[in-house]
Amino acid sequence: MIRLFLALAASVLILMAAGAPASAQMNNPCAGDIAKFCSMVTPGGGRLLQCYEQNKSQMSADCVGWVEVLKANAQQLQAACGDMINSRCAFEKGDPLAVVNCLQSNYIDLSMGCRNKLNSFKGMYPLPVQ
Repeated sequence: MIRLFLALAASVLILMAAGAPASAQMNNPCAGDIAKFCSMVTPGGGRLLQCYEQNKSQMSADCVGWVEVLKANAQQLQAACGDMINSRCAFEKGDPLAVVNCLQSNYIDLSMGCRNKLNSFKGMYPLPVQ
């Protein structure tokens, strides 16, 4: 499950590199680096995140810092919301951003710890955490 959430960072990178709205790209310091170093990578299967890992020494400090925060957040979300993810959002396992959306859809049923962790993501991802 942790691997799934590490893919959250890759999904965000994919959306930004694939032409997300300009307002969303402004929140992503990796758009240029991903376009430069990983434009030939076919998204999916962790390939974009693998490209990031292989090239992060050449990427901007802002990009590396941002992705590392995303990865840490993904692990924290799993720790805070693992039971809900397994019971209500398991069908979304192939799409980490859909897991976040699923959690939002079940907000009323989330534990306070899960709610707090989900709320801490506001403004960080292309699909808004509401």
